[in-house]
Order: sequence, then structure tokens, then C-alpha cells
Amino acid sequence: MTEKEILKFKNTRFLFVINSLGDFGGAEKQAIILANYIKANVSKHVSFLAFGEGKTIRKLLDKEQIQYKIFNFNHDASKFKKLLAYYKLVMFIRQLEPDVLLPYVLESNKIIAQIWKFTGAKFAFWNQRDGGRKLFGSKNENKIIRGTSSIISNSFEGSVKLSEIYKIPESRVTIINNGVIINNSIVHKNDYHTQFTIDKKRPLVSMIATISNYKDHITLLNAWHLVIKHFEDLKLSPPFLVLVGRKAETYDNLRLLAFDLNLSNHIGFTDYVSPNNVKDIISQSLFCVFSSNLEGCPNGVLECMEQSKVVIGTNISGVVQALGNKYKNDCLTEPKNAEDLASKIISLYEKPSLLVEIGQYNKQRINTEFSVKNMAEAHLELISQSFNDK
Repeated sequence: MTEKEILKFKNTRFLFVINSLGDFGGAEKQAIILANYIKANVSKHVSFLAFGEGKTIRKLLDKEQIQYKIFNFNHDASKFKKLLAYYKLVMFIRQLEPDVLLPYVLESNKIIAQIWKFTGAKFAFWNQRDGGRKLFGSKNENKIIRGTSSIISNSFEGSVKLSEIYKIPESRVTIINNGVIINNSIVHKNDYHTQFTIDKKRPLVSMIATISNYKDHITLLNAWHLVIKHFEDLKLSPPFLVLVGRKAETYDNLRLLAFDLNLSNHIGFTDYVSPNNVKDIISQSLFCVFSSNLEGCPNGVLECMEQSKVVIGTNISGVVQALGNKYKNDCLTEPKNAEDLASKIISLYEKPSLLVEIGQYNKQRINTEFSVKNMAEAHLELISQSFNDK
């Protein structure tokens, strides 16, 4: 966009909407990245609305000096109480006087899509941030999605699901790649070899993802068992796997599986860590892995690519969108196939020059396909078109 086009948004009020100030996943991270860009380059009128309390995102917003409001919304309330909550929410948002509503995460999408026309806002997205989870295809969902100003998705998978479930033409959905912040100066605050009390010579391999039903850590652990066996048979020191992410519903079962597979000395779990610490872990990793069966375009892959790391991931649409197909034979594995995943981990581990080559390619791909500037301007262009049509 030209400087003149961006200047038109100088007094526009942007309100980002998220589920809570506590849950910090890929969608929330993208919301903060876009909000920071808009605040720095477009309009100082940027704020957040959350439907629940929490500490994690609160700290991040405080650090970035972005204002936020909380409206406690009970998603499980009775029909009458929910209608009353919608009315109160409309009145609450009207007081904030937003021009643009940008919901992130499915529940926020559904709430905003139902009420946005009564809030005084001029524009609201349907913002599909995953591969199509919890889309039920009801008449009401179909109506409210089509009633938004614009439908966007950060992935091909999300666009396809919207088309399949709601018969929305693919031309109606705009795909906007995630934006990745380039950081060439990482300061190591933690030594993860020391944290996990392992030999300094053992390379780290990491996966960045919430430990939940939405990821396939089970296949990864079964593959890691095969990787460890391979190195032990050769009497070599094996790599160490670090699982980085919020410990959600599958954590306890994964701990038991790791014990059953004799992986206690070969795997470590970390709970939520700050974005800077995530970068720290990635930078100390030899390469990264990502095991999942349904994704939009995962930040847990993009963040590793930004640091010139190889990512060995499941061959699904969202991972392919991130990695591309150039090195598919080396980096993409069959879903739920532990043997294939183990084979590719071992193969790349034994090819250091190829690790460098693919890592450099990944970094360049981030620079060209996933820049924050391109992501932000794609959003602004859609908003501008909508404003001009009114």
C-alpha cells in the first residue's frame, strides 16, 4: 500500500477480540503481531477486548502498552442468559466506539459475527485461524459468516473447510499468510542442556506446540523411541527431544507413554514460556519437528523456519503451506506413521550440510512469503475496499 493509502487509517479505531487474557496460542500471537504493526505504522487507536481473565496475554499487552478491556462471557449459559449477554456486550462495545472489529479464535468469531452490525463498527472479519475445528454447519453459522464484511483464513485448509461446510465460494475467502517477526539478535537467557541435566554434546530437537488433542505428540513419541533405539544400537549418544508448549489435556497421558517407551532420559517438557524464550529454545535446537493431523498454518513451524531451522513435519495442508514442496522428500512425513517420521529424523540428522541448505531455504521463504508488512497490508486492503463500498 502507498503511504497515502495508509494515512487514511490514521484515526481508525481497531479493536482486536480474543477469548481470554490467559490462553496464548498461535492465533493470539498473530493478533498481537498485527496489533503492534498497526499501532506503530498505521493508527495509535489499537485495543483488545477479551471474554475472560488471564495473566499471560495481559503481561504481553502491558509490555506493548496496548489497552485492553474484559467482558466476561459465559459460552455455556442458557439461551435466555446468552441473549442478555449479547445485548450487554453490544452496549459495552458501543462505548469503545471501534471502527474495525478483528476477532481471533473460533468462539470470538461466532460472537462478533452475530452482533457486530449493532455495535457501530464499520467492518468485521470472519477470521478462520485453524483448519476447521468446531464448525458445525448450522443455518445460523452459515448466516452470520456470510454477514461479515470479509472472510479471511490464514491457511488453505481453513478456506477449504469453509467452502465444504458452508458452500462458500473459495473466491469469497481471502487467504492471508501469518506474519513472522524477523529477529537476528537472540540473547540466550537459559541453557536448556543444564535445565534438563543432559550432556552438552547431545543435540536438542524441539517441537513448539500446545500439548493437546489437536496435536499428534503420540506419533512423535513413538517415532522418538525408534530414533533412540537406532543410536543406542550404534552405541552413539542420541539427540534429546524438547516439547515446548502449554501442558493441556494430553500431557499426563504423554508422560505415561514416555515412561512406557523408556524415554524418560531422552525427552523433556516445558510449560508455557515467553516468546523470547521460545526463540531461545529454537536457536539451541539442531532442527525441529512438528507432528499434527490438522492445522491451519502453524506458528510452531514458521517460528523455526525464521531461525533457519529445518522442520520435519506431517504432510498435511497447513505444514505444506509453511514449508513448501521443494524438500518434501526430506521433511514431510506420512500422518500417524512413526516409522516414516523416525526415518526422516535419522536421515537428516546424519546430513549436516543438507540441514544448513534447507534451513537457509526456510529463512528465505519466511522473508518472502510470511512478512509482517505483507500480512498487515493485506488486512488493510480488505478493510479499505469495504470502506470504499459504503
